[in-house]
Amino acid sequence: MSAAERRLLRILTIYALLLLILHAGAAHLPASWASFWYPEKLIGPQGRLAPTEWLWGVYPYTYLARGWQIVLSGAVAALTLWLGFGRGPVFSPPRFPHRTRWQALIALFSLPVFWLGRTVHTRWGDAYILVQGIAHPDVRLTYNWQAPLDTYLHAQLFHLGERWWGWQNALPAYWIISSLAGALAIWTLLRLALSMGRTDVERWLIFGVLATLGSMQLFFGYPENYTIISLLMLIFLWQGWRFLHDEHSLWTPSIVLALAHGCHPATLFLQPALWFLAWRGWRRLGQNPWRLLLALLLPPLIVGAGVVGLMSAGGHGLTAFLGPEAPGGGDHRWWVPFFQATGQWEYYTMFSRGHLMDIINEQLLTQPFTLLMLTLSLIFLWRKLPRDDFSGFLLMAAGAMLFLIFTWNPDYGGQRDWDLFAIAAWPASLLMLWWLVRSLSPPALLRSGLIILINQTLYTAAWIFSNTRPWEWPK
Repeated sequence: MSAAERRLLRILTIYALLLLILHAGAAHLPASWASFWYPEKLIGPQGRLAPTEWLWGVYPYTYLARGWQIVLSGAVAALTLWLGFGRGPVFSPPRFPHRTRWQALIALFSLPVFWLGRTVHTRWGDAYILVQGIAHPDVRLTYNWQAPLDTYLHAQLFHLGERWWGWQNALPAYWIISSLAGALAIWTLLRLALSMGRTDVERWLIFGVLATLGSMQLFFGYPENYTIISLLMLIFLWQGWRFLHDEHSLWTPSIVLALAHGCHPATLFLQPALWFLAWRGWRRLGQNPWRLLLALLLPPLIVGAGVVGLMSAGGHGLTAFLGPEAPGGGDHRWWVPFFQATGQWEYYTMFSRGHLMDIINEQLLTQPFTLLMLTLSLIFLWRKLPRDDFSGFLLMAAGAMLFLIFTWNPDYGGQRDWDLFAIAAWPASLLMLWWLVRSLSPPALLRSGLIILINQTLYTAAWIFSNTRPWEWPK
């Protein structure tokens, strides 16, 4: 292990221990500190955020019984210290499953895990509006420009469940689709890890770190619009790898991404990554540029035309899209304001403490180690970082999605409306893992990877558990 690797490992260890202390003490942080970070409009009597939950990125840990918090924190701290400062050998992982049938079996066995850990409330984002609006006899929400194909699919499944099983709301429809998407995501991650990793250690770490991100909550029966696009994004990233290794044409990632666009327009930010694939297919693989251009343009045009036709047939055509159903949340404003928050749903400006704290909370909840490790990789591993096409592809995807979550209107994100911004964790964390497995020596990779894995698993497990607890809307 080199000196640079040891320094990286020590910093990671100290950060992980500080993060454990922060989680363990979250319940005892003064609520008065909220006023330093957030404006009165957000945390006041009419605000959307309880002052006690100002550090909402770690607050789910408080749902565990105090005894469990202490025991789990102590065990993870001991393991972290041993991995970061110990000298003894680290165990070798078991053989990674190579055969498709074993991967399919693991994915199948994950299905009851997603179902048993499903979200039982509609606290987050637009969950309440979707679950109740789809079922309400006077609303029958089916056509929604914010997530056209996603909402339509859930509405059709609800109508089936209403006729056959007497469903009272659309929550079971979201539970079923989310859990099934979770199982498919596990299979996709296994396939992706097998493709990217050269050893069993690399493959298990790629799979394990991605499968324990806080964004995995989207697959635990989550009643919102971001589950299907998360699955499609993972497939897109995997198919991007395959295209760059000349295993199939550009049509596959383009079709997958076009379907994601139809489910939610936030995925349009991944278009630069797709165009990067086409450029490398032309310059490095020598593929026909006109065929590549056709593969780039035809799938989104077909899906887009289908979405417009579907929405028009439901009475929500382009007039609605350009009018009352335009993107941008309740006030139809797209970006965080630079100088003054004037809209009804705007609480802070771009370079404010409130915006910074929302970004920090979002990262702590969904990918607590990713941005740190990307930064440490640039500092300590710069000369070893891969400068290949896959790095360029992931940089385009991660950069675009991080730009989205750092600049998008706080009506859609922040104030614990975490779910839209959670999708940025997929390309960013995959980029982190790609850099680590290609830059660290095997001992440093195993130790740093295990620190990330055990700590992240603890926080994500607490996050998922917190959403299995009932929660009632304030009267």
